[in-house]
Formats: sequence, C-alpha cells, structure tokens
Amino acid sequence: MTARTAIALVFFLATTSVLAQDAPAQPAFRVALEVSLRDEDLKERVSQYLRNELRALGDVEVSTENPDYKLYVMLTEMRAGGGRIAYVLGISVTSFFPDGYFDTILRKDLANAKEVSSLLEAVPVYEHQFLSLAGPSEANLIETVTSSIAKLNAHVLEPKRANGD
Repeated sequence: MTARTAIALVFFLATTSVLAQDAPAQPAFRVALEVSLRDEDLKERVSQYLRNELRALGDVEVSTENPDYKLYVMLTEMRAGGGRIAYVLGISVTSFFPDGYFDTILRKDLANAKEVSSLLEAVPVYEHQFLSLAGPSEANLIETVTSSIAKLNAHVLEPKRANGD
C-alpha cells in the first residue's frame, strides 16, 4: 500500500467516524404549533418562545409534517384602565390516531375500509388543555410559556416516554 493510499484510507475512516457521531438522533416527538393572536409582532415572539422551549426538551421537533401532537395556542391580553393587567395563555393539545389504528377495527371486506380508515386517522384527538395567567410584562409571559411547556412535558410527553411510545 502506498503512502498516498494509506493517507486516503485514514482520512476516509476518520471522516466516516465523525459523520456517524454527528448524525442527529431522531426526535421522539413531532409537534406542530398554531398560535392565535391579533398582534402579529407578539404572535411571532410567542411562537418563538414556544419553539425554543419545545426544542429545549431535547427530543421534540417543531414541524407541521406528520406531527404527533398539535398545540393550539391562544393568547389574550386582559386590559383595565387603558393598560394591560395580565396575559391569559391557553394551550390545547391534540394528537392523532396512529397509522393503521383502524385497520384492526374495520372489517377488511368493506369496499371503502381503506378510505374510511385513512380519514379517521387524520382526526385530531383532544389530549390536554393548559390555561395560565401571567402578569402584564413580557418577562411574565415568557415564564408562563416556560411553565406551560413544562406541564406539557410532565402530563403528556413524559408518560409516553415512560411507556416507550
């Protein structure tokens, strides 16, 4: 083996090893977000806070493609005397029937069983709802987003992780 061949082989093995180590792990959960808020600037900031908190969980990918869960987020400002006195943050969590779920329920000899099955699997299923009240500052709102995602993690995701789902 020539020196040039040996160097090329070492380089190839080192590169393959580095690439194998850098391959990101598949996320355990895919989550879609839908934020309802009239103020577009605040809506984008709240969406970013939510995405950051979900990603910080380590095994959650925020994506609209084949989500395991969809979070419907509503934020309302409570006002009195011309100023904001609080934020109300509501998050509804839905999931979807897993692929093939209805194949075992519907008889295979029905002419439209496949179509019915695929339509039913796309129906969202209500899982949880979190309602929080935050003080009037944006810092209070960020704390509330953080605690709401912690509740989602504790009440929805952790049980799924523990069951290996």
